[in-house]
Amino acid sequence: MASIPFPLRNRRRPDAALVRQVPWLRAADARRLAALAPHTDRLRLPPGRVVARAGDLARELTVVVAGEATVERPGRAPEVLSAGAQIGLAEVLSGGRHGATVVARSDLELVVVNGPAVRWAQRGGLGRADRPAGPPVPRPAPGRRP
Repeated sequence: MASIPFPLRNRRRPDAALVRQVPWLRAADARRLAALAPHTDRLRLPPGRVVARAGDLARELTVVVAGEATVERPGRAPEVLSAGAQIGLAEVLSGGRHGATVVARSDLELVVVNGPAVRWAQRGGLGRADRPAGPPVPRPAPGRRP
């Protein structure tokens, strides 16, 4: 089976404004943001709902748009995440698992980008690693092109 390059098209009506809410992608050009839009969703969660569970495979990048969430790690005091916080970026890029459980503390509005689209964006240089709003984004291996 032939490899299919990202982004794939789907039947949802894309909304590039959702992608602009992902801090490390804000500097990308409009055409590339539009290409990511079909792989981005808005999600609303009630208090107490788990956003990410420690040990689960990270399959998507989640960005808090409104509300608060609590990060729970064994042996550590809980931390509070608010608007602009990114959940799972490093884990999605590395193919890893979540290191903490994140639970909605209030009504949460989230933007979710599927993992393969996040990796496609990173390989294509869409995100700027020097943006202070999230963890550093690893550079692609030398000689690899998307």
